[in-house]
Amino acid sequence: MQEKKIRLKWDRLAPDWWSSSCGSIRLDPITITWTAYLHRNIRIGKGWTELKKGFRTSDRAKRWIEREAED
Repeated sequence: MQEKKIRLKWDRLAPDWWSSSCGSIRLDPITITWTAYLHRNIRIGKGWTELKKGFRTSDRAKRWIEREAED
């Protein structure tokens, strides 16, 4: 049985910034690439943020957060 993938609701806070309940993405104006900030373990109060840089599109950065949020 295959589980459904998480599809997050994304809010556009600015032209270069998207946010969801599991993380956010920002566009670096110098390199023109997206950086994803994934929030981990925020439910138990001992959270941290994972950072991954270098996405060429906002969709790829969003999908990375959605994939990682499944774990």
